[in-house]
Amino acid sequence: MNGGILFGFLVYLALLAYIGWWANKYTKTEEQYFVGGRRVHVLAATLSDKASDFSGWLMLGYPGAAFKSGLGAFWAAIGCLFGTLADYLLIGPRLRIYAGKFRAITVPDYLEARLKDDTKMIRILSALIIIIFMTAYVAAQFTAGGKTFAEGFGISDNAGILITVIILTAYVITGGFFAVVWTDVVQALFMLLTLIIVPFLALAKIGGLDKATEIIGQVDPNKLHPFGGATGWAAIIFAIGYASWIVGYLGQPHIVTRYMSVEDPRKLRRPGIFISGTWTIIVLWGAFFAGFLGFAMYQAGILQVSDPEKVIPAMAVELMPSWLAGFVIAGIISAVMSTADSQLLVASSAIARDFYHKVLGKELGKKQMVNISRVVVAAVALVGLWFAISGPKIIYQMVATAWGGLAVGFGPILTLSLWWKKVTKEGGIVGMAYGLVSEVLLEAKIYGWAFHPDAPGFFGTIGGWFNGVPVFFINFFVALLVIIIVSLLTKPPEDVVRLHEEIFKKVPIEKGGKTVMETRTKSQLENVAEFVLTKGLA
Repeated sequence: MNGGILFGFLVYLALLAYIGWWANKYTKTEEQYFVGGRRVHVLAATLSDKASDFSGWLMLGYPGAAFKSGLGAFWAAIGCLFGTLADYLLIGPRLRIYAGKFRAITVPDYLEARLKDDTKMIRILSALIIIIFMTAYVAAQFTAGGKTFAEGFGISDNAGILITVIILTAYVITGGFFAVVWTDVVQALFMLLTLIIVPFLALAKIGGLDKATEIIGQVDPNKLHPFGGATGWAAIIFAIGYASWIVGYLGQPHIVTRYMSVEDPRKLRRPGIFISGTWTIIVLWGAFFAGFLGFAMYQAGILQVSDPEKVIPAMAVELMPSWLAGFVIAGIISAVMSTADSQLLVASSAIARDFYHKVLGKELGKKQMVNISRVVVAAVALVGLWFAISGPKIIYQMVATAWGGLAVGFGPILTLSLWWKKVTKEGGIVGMAYGLVSEVLLEAKIYGWAFHPDAPGFFGTIGGWFNGVPVFFINFFVALLVIIIVSLLTKPPEDVVRLHEEIFKKVPIEKGGKTVMETRTKSQLENVAEFVLTKGLA
């Protein structure tokens, strides 16, 4: 084992341990454990949001896709960027306002209150969706951590997975949401620096972008084509297949929970979009070019890599002094942990709060609920460990499967409930049940994570039309349609409709304190948020 790499990583680990210890001082109640007492600064919430979003997929799965597919993989970056913007425009501010009004701590809290569901079915379905797909998502992060440790320290993938589980679970159990948020801030900066440094070092080593493209073009010209060499309908499907991540952003509980924690919903619009948009553009650029240039280095004989998804840690070890490579390895582990910690927290809230406390009606003290949540974190981590060790160990595929289940289960109902006053609890129940059952069947039994023409019967025909497109992309719109149809056939309570109209009605321009121009320089949503805060609705 390389001592320099180990030193750099241990310095990073010590920093995480300190943050966990510090955060534990501010974690005494259930609300503090799950949403930080709703007092998280927008800068911290925004960086934590993006660190939670871009997981081992960013540092391993996506560079691996660029390594294998070339320029066409850039469509995934476009989908992720616009998905990020969609979250801040469609979900963030409105969800924070509603969450404040209902004192909602979790996404199921919000959905049950917003749809006025007294049957507990929405909460039960939410818990099932989270437990099934979030555990699978956690397993993908454990796999990513295992691959990184294996490449950096010369150990087996399974040993690396075990180390990842131990480190990650320890600080989530210790610090809760504050630990997750502030470690995410540090991890976001590590990820940013890693994905700026590595591509530039690769460019210098290979001899420039022209030399890299020349090498790649000689091996496979399709890797230099924006659609992988496809034309016509096949080119459109190729782009959709990679860019389909965009719809998934609307239904990821570990991401949208960040919006529920921010101190001021108005800041989610302009500061939030600027910070997250800038960070997202830089890291996606870096991740893509790391994989793209890594392939050129591999073909030139400069780089040895056994697995395309290990290309960044392999490049760090090859191109950097050992102590600096240790920090890069830490940056990759940062990406893994910054998502898995949030996912563990959300999964524990689904079991401890949404099911045990709310559905079963078990009344416990606030400190007891926090302790139960910590036990659940450990249990979910153990299940995720088993899946990671026994699963396919292909991070891109594992993340797409879990991402899709959460996207279809939560995305349509969450978006409609924030923007359509007539959505009903019946629509939510049927839509979420459809999302859960269909994703399990389609992804586990028929297609896998993407459509393919080899599926049996009529499904094979569909797979031929959308070959390579993730199942969740098409299924998202089917679930959206199901909710709309059922909601139109039923009727929401009048007080629910009135509340939605009151919170999001157009705010009149003041005649005294502000001019028309001063008021209109703000977005309508910022004015709505200011009105809601002034009236004490949040």
